[in-house]
Amino acid sequence: MSISHETPKPLKHSLLILFCIGFASAFSQSVSGIVNTYYNVTAINNATNTVTVGNASGLTANTRVLMIQVKGATINGANSSSYGDILAINNAGNYEMNTVCSVSGNDVLLKYQMLNLYTPADTVQLVTVPSYHSVTIVDTIKSLPWNSLTATGGIVAIEAADTIYLNSGIDVSGQGFVGGALFNYGPPPTYDCSYLNPVNGYYFSIIGSTYQNGGEKGEGIADFVAGEEAGRGKLANGGGGGNNQNTGGGGGGNYGSGGQGGKSTVLCPNTSLGLGGLGLSSYGYSSAANRIFFGGGGGAGHENNSVGTPGGNGGGIVLLSAPVIVSSGMSILANGRQPYNAALANPYEAGGDGAGGGGAGGTVIINGTVSGSLNVFASGANGGNASYPPASRCGGPGGGGGGGVVWASGPSFPGTIAASAAGGLNGVGSSLNPTCSGNSQSAAGGANGIAQAGYTLPQSATSICSPLPIPELNFFTGALNSSGTVFNWEMNSIDGVDVYKLQSSTDQSSYTTIVTIKNVGSLNLSYNDNRVIDGTIYYRLMLIKQDGTIYYSQIIALTRNTNGSLQFISLGPNPVSDQLAVVLYSKKSTQTAIALYNSYGQIISNLYHQLNPGYNRFAMPITTILPGMYWLKITGNDFSVIKSFIKR
Repeated sequence: MSISHETPKPLKHSLLILFCIGFASAFSQSVSGIVNTYYNVTAINNATNTVTVGNASGLTANTRVLMIQVKGATINGANSSSYGDILAINNAGNYEMNTVCSVSGNDVLLKYQMLNLYTPADTVQLVTVPSYHSVTIVDTIKSLPWNSLTATGGIVAIEAADTIYLNSGIDVSGQGFVGGALFNYGPPPTYDCSYLNPVNGYYFSIIGSTYQNGGEKGEGIADFVAGEEAGRGKLANGGGGGNNQNTGGGGGGNYGSGGQGGKSTVLCPNTSLGLGGLGLSSYGYSSAANRIFFGGGGGAGHENNSVGTPGGNGGGIVLLSAPVIVSSGMSILANGRQPYNAALANPYEAGGDGAGGGGAGGTVIINGTVSGSLNVFASGANGGNASYPPASRCGGPGGGGGGGVVWASGPSFPGTIAASAAGGLNGVGSSLNPTCSGNSQSAAGGANGIAQAGYTLPQSATSICSPLPIPELNFFTGALNSSGTVFNWEMNSIDGVDVYKLQSSTDQSSYTTIVTIKNVGSLNLSYNDNRVIDGTIYYRLMLIKQDGTIYYSQIIALTRNTNGSLQFISLGPNPVSDQLAVVLYSKKSTQTAIALYNSYGQIISNLYHQLNPGYNRFAMPITTILPGMYWLKITGNDFSVIKSFIKR
């Protein structure tokens, strides 16, 4: 079933849209070609909201980014038809939008608290997302193809605060998961077949043995298993390769599953054809499971005469996000690729070996209202055709790729989008061979994908971005007294400093300036705030330089509790490397218990500290604990408070 939605427009309306596109283009930025940059994520620290990339060159503060995990599913490894079935999806397909807060070396601090969990070992990438007020696409936009070695590519993502004008299209067809590569097992009889050695295994080493071998599996959301790269078993949504001799590969899957490959009638007929890749509809593409995937690669046909075809690549991912997306008949393509071998007389037809399976359609997300008419395709590719020079013999055709996903925001699918996410057709025997002309040899087409509404972009609204610290600041302290609060700070340099602003907050989000102090040349400064405020107030020092650069001190939390005998004053520095400084205020001599908890709620250590009347300062050595998030619980006779900190 091909899914299509479109609403005809009167000519007058179409001309108006064309005029608007041309007029608006003059007032928006124009882009074409490759607009995204891709970074392999090597480590993630959820406690600090930091990701580490292989090389952060080009990443700067305020850059919008898309983080996505491409692989990571756990599969069934049994040598049976269950091989490649998903046992656990894990974090595969998780993704979200975010913004770079700051970059230090190859460590990237993200502005918003990460929503999802990710496993860097399973191909996580950070993709820059160009963000405009309005932007016009003036020539075809593409991505770098997905590259499993660098774990990057395959994605186009663009956002605008106002409008995206499509004066040209976007094409990520065949830029998703890679189809199974051809491996020629050598000419007969070394790698021929034998009726005494049936080849019905679901996995083999890509090298194989004399009889027990098969075409390479297509790439999917599970990692290849060493020594099991070939054979008819699927690799999650990657299609299985055809088994010896000359059977066809299975199509890749995405929303729809891939079709199985075809059997051969060559010498020793083999029915152990490549199985189609799994459909992933039950693992993502919903509000409850907002995950997205590349189209799976098709499995390669079995080859021992150097005339087979590989598996086709799956489609990539497109994400457009803007309040309005204007188009007049432009197209967004995320189709799978048909198997292709440039060395053959007909590159889409195996000449005497098995044919590859088609790649699955990819994923297209339209997050905004479409004005005009837009064509979107995320279809699976057709499987490869097959032939054989002797009229009595037929190689196995390839299975069709499964359909992908066209996912639009809003309660109903837009009538302005004509969408297709159809599954690809199976390959057939060549018309030049009368024995198998038009025959499927049991090869099957891919299942349809879907065009659906209800998309919501996953992005957090919780900002944890800390502004730049003041490099010239030696210390900034605050202390409660009976008449208010006294603040002191010391600078080691005041070159270029214009003013200081002392600010306070009750929620650590919205700060109000208490006083502005002009730089008059002093390194030591103080200020008395004569307000007596009950409860916890957060204070910081803002420094504004003459060039307009803004820096901030660490935040000081001061609590005035007129009823309790013990008050929490401050905890710092935070994050901390070696010693954590704790400041408490006590109205009398008393003992307090201090418990250190890790992120699992387990007690790491207990400390009992005798307090004297007034301010009490002491240091907690934390050099022996691992980096991460921790909590300090401080308890007195009439007081209990829990404070968090981060160990670097």
